[in-house]
Amino acid sequence: MKILMVNKNRNNKLSAHVLVIDDDRRLNKLLQKFLNEHNHSVDTALDAKSAKIKMSCVEYDIIILDIMMPGETGLELLPYIQQKYTTPVLMLSAMKDTKHKIEGLEKGADDYLGKPFEPKELLLRIEAILKRLNSEKMNKRSNKLIRMGNISFDINLNIIWKNNKKIFLTYKEGLLLKELINSKGVSIDRYSLNKKLQIGDRGIDITISRLRKKIEDNPKTPEYILTERGRGYIINNEIRVN
Repeated sequence: MKILMVNKNRNNKLSAHVLVIDDDRRLNKLLQKFLNEHNHSVDTALDAKSAKIKMSCVEYDIIILDIMMPGETGLELLPYIQQKYTTPVLMLSAMKDTKHKIEGLEKGADDYLGKPFEPKELLLRIEAILKRLNSEKMNKRSNKLIRMGNISFDINLNIIWKNNKKIFLTYKEGLLLKELINSKGVSIDRYSLNKKLQIGDRGIDITISRLRKKIEDNPKTPEYILTERGRGYIINNEIRVN
C-alpha cells in the first residue's frame, strides 16, 4: 500500500514528501537536513534500484533526480518514472552539461537545476512546482474528460486515451495541452505560453514536440497541435473539442 504525505505547515505552505536520488551521500544528507528544516519530508536513494523500491511503496509529491549516476543513470531512470507515475521530476545536472539538460526535458523532466546550486533555489523551485500542482487541483473541472477528435484527455490525471491505449502526460505536458484547448481556436505565441508555464521558449518547443509524439499518428505532420508561422501554436480548428 502506498503512503501519501501531503499537508500544510503552520505557515499555510504546502509540505511535500520528496525523494532525492543522487549517488552523492553528502549532498543527500545536506538536502535532507535543509528540506526537513523547511517542513518537507525527505527520503533519499543512492541509485536507481533503491529508488524504484521506494517509489513502489510511497507516493511522492516530487522527485529530485541526478543525471550522472553509476549504473542506471538519471536519464535512463526518467522514462521508467514517467511511464509508471505522474510525479513531477526536477533533474540535477552539471552546469555545463547542456546536452543532458535538453535530453532530460525531452524525456519529460519538469524542471532542472545545474550543479553547484544554492539549496534555497532548489527549495523555491520545489515550492513553485507544488504551488502549480495545488492550483491545478483547486481548479479541477466538474467534467474531467475532454474529448478532442478521437482522443480523450483526463485533465485530472493527465492521461490521454487513444485507440484504447492509456498514455501518461507529464505535469507540464498536461498544463500546456490545457492552455491550447482553452484558447478556443486562437493561436498562442511562445511568450504567452512561457509567461504562464515558466519553462522558457526552448522548453515550450520541447514540450510541444513531446505532446505530438504522444498524440499524433505522425508527429512530423501533426493533425491536432498545429504551428501557425509567426503566430504560435493552436489546436486544429477542424477537430471538435468538447
